[in-house]
Amino acid sequence: NDNNNAKVSFKKYAELLNSDNVLAKFQLFHLEYLLNKTSSKDLNNILTKINQNLENYNYRSKLHELLYFIKCKIYIELKKYGLAKIVLSCIEFAVIGYFKQNHPDFWYEVCEIDENNLTKFGGERKVYFVSNLTNLNSELCQFQESDTSSLSGLVLSSKNENLHLVLPKQNGYRYRYFICKMNVKKILSKDCFIKFIDGNKNNQDLLKHEDISKLEGLGWIEYQTRIRDNSQLSIDINFIEMQIEYIRSGDNKYTITHIPDMSLMGYLPPDYHIFFSNIPETFKDKYFSRKEMENLLDLKDILNSL
Repeated sequence: NDNNNAKVSFKKYAELLNSDNVLAKFQLFHLEYLLNKTSSKDLNNILTKINQNLENYNYRSKLHELLYFIKCKIYIELKKYGLAKIVLSCIEFAVIGYFKQNHPDFWYEVCEIDENNLTKFGGERKVYFVSNLTNLNSELCQFQESDTSSLSGLVLSSKNENLHLVLPKQNGYRYRYFICKMNVKKILSKDCFIKFIDGNKNNQDLLKHEDISKLEGLGWIEYQTRIRDNSQLSIDINFIEMQIEYIRSGDNKYTITHIPDMSLMGYLPPDYHIFFSNIPETFKDKYFSRKEMENLLDLKDILNSL
């Protein structure tokens, strides 16, 4: 029954407390957070342990970012929005949608819109939502559609037509690139292409059928172009059914960054599958399945009811 399953999971949890396995310890931090969300004393203790462990990871390593993700969640639970906003700048932008979905009060606290219609999310990270282009060109209204999974709630969709977008010129940093959040749904012809062009038209990033076929069906991704962010960007889309939500400047580790399923991130940290999806059978007992995590939460409820 649920009680016995919870006890088994808790025993496993206790055994891992003294483990030297770095990934297992990381998972325990997240479990501790889930089990103690309502206790400010316990959350502060977890913060202390996370800060001690952050010294052991390279800056911008995946584990480093995941620990900052938990740290940000803890600050939000403690209503320390100022500190959470600072930590947010250390988290991969692709997972920022989690905070809109699960912490709307913090989300509206951290979002700022400047005079250039750029939305700022803590630090210096700014986003231009392409749905804003409908205010500059009313003909684009026919391509606008709602998307509840998006940050702004609105996206532009090429549908079955070709689409040409010209973004307002922004003051870039020269050493960063334009990054586009997009969702390639369906290729309509082998003659398809996506072309990112800088304002002087002396540089472009062209994706042809072979490139686009690798993106089809992946869902929402961030694609880092080869166009520097100190120019005016235009985008041409031909023979593709796809959606675009925003353009931002940045320097991702990879050309393609997957946007995780935010509905799973209540239990699982972002990019959880990278570390735990291909665990050899021999080591399965060193990690928790999602069901075991649910069992631990059941145990917490049982103890609280006593």
